[in-house]
Amino acid sequence: MKLISVKTILGLSGLLLMAACTNELVDSAADGARAISFQTPQTRAAVSDAMGMDAFRVWGWYGSNYNVFDGVKVSQSGGWGYEGGTQYWLPGYTYNFYGVYPSEGITASCASDGTLTIQGFDCSKTGSEAVDLMTASRTGMSGDNPQQVVMQFGHELARVNVVATVEGGNATVTNITFAGMATSGDYSSTGGWSNTAPGSFTNSTAQILNTEGVDLLGDMLLIPQDVSGFTVTVDYTMDGEVQPQKVITLPTTISQWDKGKSYKYTLSFKRNTLTITVKVVDWNEEDTSVSWG
Repeated sequence: MKLISVKTILGLSGLLLMAACTNELVDSAADGARAISFQTPQTRAAVSDAMGMDAFRVWGWYGSNYNVFDGVKVSQSGGWGYEGGTQYWLPGYTYNFYGVYPSEGITASCASDGTLTIQGFDCSKTGSEAVDLMTASRTGMSGDNPQQVVMQFGHELARVNVVATVEGGNATVTNITFAGMATSGDYSSTGGWSNTAPGSFTNSTAQILNTEGVDLLGDMLLIPQDVSGFTVTVDYTMDGEVQPQKVITLPTTISQWDKGKSYKYTLSFKRNTLTITVKVVDWNEEDTSVSWG
């Protein structure tokens, strides 16, 4: 059987290893083989679209245990290319690919069975600093019918916002603390989240409210989890007068945060009352795509 090499002559040692399982070694580019390349649909999220997704990591196997990508970075810097040299499709083999975003700042690995593992993931940042963890897989692709590898990334976190409105007066929030939720943990694509640790979010910048709504903490991209005993503590003034501190427990109408969902908690300030409500919406994504690789 003819084996098409997966690297250029610079990868000679790897080619010789594969040649031990075959009788013939052929230069892939010269033989007209097709290079492996990637594609990912755009996503509307903390990353506004695929062009805002600067890079991701990919793992890939063919056959029973031949590793072709081992956490390789795919990025815009090379025209949506990947590191380590061009890899080529080998006829007669089935390929499986797995991806993780972001490409930096996290400890991620992937087993040959496709189990992605992320250790000590930190989701304690808010707003523009919040990290949007996403994963993707594309399995069962045939080396006999080479195609772009479409990596459909999905969110592994929930998006949470705390918004405040005012009616019938002038209100300013001088401090807000959102507490009780897990803000770090370990992730497995087969086992979910574990070893989660509690944390909190605080903003002590004075924020003048209006009828449209002011986002008090920015996007919080959080581990999916049961909502139990989480609290919002608010210091505020109404018409220039300091009001007693309010501590509100999140409503139990929403019992858990699910990945890929967006939860908007609204604090409604009126002259003598402060109430909280929650709205759940899908995390909007588009199906348009751009090419990687």
